[in-house]
Amino acid sequence: MRLTWVLILLALLVPTSVSALSLDEALKIARAQATSLQTLAAETQQAEATHQQTAQAYLPTISADATWLKADSSYITGVPVPTLSFPPSTERRDFGPVEGTLSGIQVTQPLFNADALQTRQSAALKVDARRYAERWGQQAIRLEVSRRYFNVIRAQQREHAALMSLRAAQATTRLAHANYREGLASRLDTEQADAELAATHAQKEQALAETHQATLMLKSLLGMAPHQTLALSSTLPTPPPPAELDASQERRDLRAKEVAVDAARSEVKASQAQWLPNLNLIARQQWLEGDQPLNTSGDGWLVAVNLQWILFDGLGREGRIAESQAKAHQARVELDEAQRRIQQEQAIALSRWEAGWAGWHAAKKAEQAAESATQLARRRYEEGLGSMTELLITQARLDRQRFALINARYQSILSSMNYYLQHGYDPLLALEEHPL
Repeated sequence: MRLTWVLILLALLVPTSVSALSLDEALKIARAQATSLQTLAAETQQAEATHQQTAQAYLPTISADATWLKADSSYITGVPVPTLSFPPSTERRDFGPVEGTLSGIQVTQPLFNADALQTRQSAALKVDARRYAERWGQQAIRLEVSRRYFNVIRAQQREHAALMSLRAAQATTRLAHANYREGLASRLDTEQADAELAATHAQKEQALAETHQATLMLKSLLGMAPHQTLALSSTLPTPPPPAELDASQERRDLRAKEVAVDAARSEVKASQAQWLPNLNLIARQQWLEGDQPLNTSGDGWLVAVNLQWILFDGLGREGRIAESQAKAHQARVELDEAQRRIQQEQAIALSRWEAGWAGWHAAKKAEQAAESATQLARRRYEEGLGSMTELLITQARLDRQRFALINARYQSILSSMNYYLQHGYDPLLALEEHPL
């Protein structure tokens, strides 16, 4: 009995309302949960790790070693040794096998390694390129989150419009059946009204499915489970009017391509620098501990300068130079293609913004005209001056215009945000003067 009361109290204390998610909160969640951003961050970390490895170009290598050995040789077998007997004589003795421990510490300091230094410079440029790409991904994900967020709102508005259409169809059906019972309408009117009612039922179910699908797409981007409840607090903002931006703003993706070209050129220099010799300073300290048969110990050190110059390596160096040159050419071609694509995208973005703005205004006027025509057709039918066909046609036109107005507003908002992104700006800056 006590357990039952505890469960009841817990049920009463648990809040039943679900906190709504704003667009800003969705953007923060996506920044941490979006897999595309996680992939870009991982690629940046890989580039940073590769750059860290290239520090061997100027940092020393310190190693320690210890070797236990047991060896024998003809030089220590049958060695003549004088005896202490009288008269003096010699005898042959074997001093092997020799057993002991040899240990040491060695420091190798690069003095000149041209290809390693150029490789490090190339790795640093690759890190910069990945960082620019990651920043561009962060800008692009803000547009994608906004698109999916507003798409859910659009789907909900379409669902509401479908519900309004259903109610209007139900009212028309009741009116048609009432007139038929009074002898003021034919059986054809009732059949047409019933058919339209069935069509609006299907339209409403389709709108529900679209809302569910849009919600799942947003949840997927935010890292939410499909069964989690999601409510939105922001609304569709007013579409901003078209306005040209300063074209001098740098696009992060284009800058990433430019730095990638510089990195590829640096790799060419690194492969060509393999023709030059490498110069290293070597310092070593070692200790010898003898066990058998000589119980002796000692130590020693050495300092040396090593010059390594590979004059021919079987055309491997020539192949690496040719490969790096081909990659540099490919990076340059990709940069040229990106520049052309960006110019085209910027021009298209402006035309789409202008078309979306004009289409939204036209859709508002069309929706108002369709609503007036529907009201007039309904009055005419109620007064016996109009036909059911005329009323259904105007209702269908009103339904289409409502959906068109919702879509036009959504497309106008996205086109303005996309224009900002295509010019290197934060896409949400397009909505600053028109808050959510």
